[in-house]
Amino acid sequence: MSSNNSAVNQLNAATSIVVLVASAVHIISGAIGLTFNIFIFTRPTLRDEPSSLYFFSSTCFSLYLVYVAMPLRVLANSFNIDMTNYNLGLCKIANFSFYSARSTSCWFIALACADRFCHSSASAAIRRMSSIKIARWTVVITSVTITLLYGHMVVYYEITNVSDRFGNITPLCNGRNGIYRTYLGFWYMVLYSLCPSFFMLLFGFLTLNNIRQRRQVVPTVARRNQLVRRTDNQLLRMLIAQVFVIIVATLPLSVYQVYAAFTGNFSKSTLHLAQENLAARVVGVMTYFAHTSSFYLYTLAGTVFRKELRKIIGQCWNRN
Repeated sequence: MSSNNSAVNQLNAATSIVVLVASAVHIISGAIGLTFNIFIFTRPTLRDEPSSLYFFSSTCFSLYLVYVAMPLRVLANSFNIDMTNYNLGLCKIANFSFYSARSTSCWFIALACADRFCHSSASAAIRRMSSIKIARWTVVITSVTITLLYGHMVVYYEITNVSDRFGNITPLCNGRNGIYRTYLGFWYMVLYSLCPSFFMLLFGFLTLNNIRQRRQVVPTVARRNQLVRRTDNQLLRMLIAQVFVIIVATLPLSVYQVYAAFTGNFSKSTLHLAQENLAARVVGVMTYFAHTSSFYLYTLAGTVFRKELRKIIGQCWNRN
């Protein structure tokens, strides 16, 4: 029995350390990188690009996660300071805003993939859909739609008494037990991970196919068109890097949430609860990569992004 308690304590201690260190790294790196994203995507070279507007909008929602949601999660997971477990209003609003914001952020990347497909199409009618005006309307419509789709969380989230990782009965803010909890697990998987990832991959492959066809039809172009095409290709590379990270970072959490929904009513030992808590926290922290790594991915994958970054740093240096 004592060895079992020792294992539980070790797992709980490891969970707290992993979550605290990983979250701190994400918050610091995300705050720096996302702030640079805001400056770069509003530069004259990029701000008229529809895909840049989607990148910018995704960055804005990720900033909310980094500056508000993630610090609150650190307080709850590592220091056991979580007012959402004791206040029903905070319980509903905090979870609704957290899940809807990170889902919206991923959907904007999917829309950027769709924009690259339209922009690279051989059809003039489809190419006209890649415009800054349409992008602005799409950003507004998508934000409102995702907010409405997550509105059920405001109704069905509640505070219930459950066994925590130490085996103690404690209040927890969670979805209503029963069918809704199972539905919620699938909802996270479909709306946050599977659907955005599917559309990212779909439009990514279609875009690559369009580019391949255009190269066969028009092997040589004027210098100005070469520069435009080079910018387009750089944005596409940035997009592919972001898509890969989003898929890898979000899918494990979705799978775990489905598992948790099906096993929520099972009787579990304290060791099992501690193991599940460790798994949940690790895959939960993994999702932060999808929202904090964009600046570093864009810097590695996009020459045009690095060029604008050097200009900003140079201007700041000369001003000082």
